[in-house]
Amino acid sequence: MDIWHRVGRIVRISNIGTLIFFVLNISLLLFFSCPNGLSVESVLPIVAVYLTTVLISVSPAGEWVLAVLADAQEIKRKDIKIRLIPLIEVVYSKAKQYTPSMVDSIRLKIIHDDSPNAFAIGRRTICVTDGLLNLRDDDIMAIFAHEIGHIVYRHSVIQLLIGGSNVFIAGCLLIIKIVCWMITTICGLFAIGTRSFLCGTLIAFFGTFSSILIWLWTKFCMLFLMWSMRQNEFVADEYACKIGFGNGLARVRDLHICSVPKGGLLKALYATHPHNDDRVARLQNLGVSYSRY
Repeated sequence: MDIWHRVGRIVRISNIGTLIFFVLNISLLLFFSCPNGLSVESVLPIVAVYLTTVLISVSPAGEWVLAVLADAQEIKRKDIKIRLIPLIEVVYSKAKQYTPSMVDSIRLKIIHDDSPNAFAIGRRTICVTDGLLNLRDDDIMAIFAHEIGHIVYRHSVIQLLIGGSNVFIAGCLLIIKIVCWMITTICGLFAIGTRSFLCGTLIAFFGTFSSILIWLWTKFCMLFLMWSMRQNEFVADEYACKIGFGNGLARVRDLHICSVPKGGLLKALYATHPHNDDRVARLQNLGVSYSRY
């Protein structure tokens, strides 16, 4: 598969929200850091720091850090290996036949949690919980197929990019907040010294308005990111279907294993996963014969 097919997996409609998320946040940072206009001298340091955090995040070190933060460990127990490794090998074999350019191996890591779950990290790591072992073999393979779909379409790498970007952006927003607090504090002391009611009112308004504005901006940007994450779940489901695990995946969705939006439009807009009924319906539209009844 040539480079354009590889790029095509990343440059998809489902990733437009993520792109908008990056553009909006970088625009905000450039606005605050370059109030006198953009120039090579003003933009270069910001771009350099930003790219450094991003490159670190997508490196094997970033993948390792994310696994540590998730408390994912190497699988040491023989019985767990005997249960999971043959299943991942079956799924990986089918995925490799369908997508020859995918990674040469998949790493499995375990998280000691009783709730059944699995997720992909970086280029080749899939983390599973203890609770996943209580499911049927077909269900586990369907979940593996979905997570491999995330790896094939680089969704898990994009998540690392977002993590690195968020570290940089969160640091810059924190600096902006600190500057606002400092201005508010200095002006507040001035208002107390001069006993000016109007000055105190304006300072309180400035402090409150700046905090609300930053909060609203963050929420606004997250809308686009969450939309992309939900669309990528559909993409990974479709990939699992294409390599032969559509029925098992539809059955798993009816088990309500993964997190789903609960109650209210806002919660649905900020959810990382679509509703399971929507996911089963998509799979049925792809030709999956599964039926709960």
